[in-house]
Amino acid sequence: MEQKNIPDLCSDKRTCCGCAACYSVCPVGAITMKPDEKGFPYPVIEEEICIRCQKCILICAFKKDKSEE
Repeated sequence: MEQKNIPDLCSDKRTCCGCAACYSVCPVGAITMKPDEKGFPYPVIEEEICIRCQKCILICAFKKDKSEE
């Protein structure tokens, strides 16, 4: 069985609005919202906890597959 990669939620801050939807949907609590240098919250994934279910990507308005719309 192929293991999925850890989701990339905000390596580019232009693709994250800090809404915390990913944090809210994570079934194992692997995502925390950490403030950046200006105080805006961004998701951080704890790789040891993440089960790579991709729910965070599927809920994200910036990341979800736009072909579904």
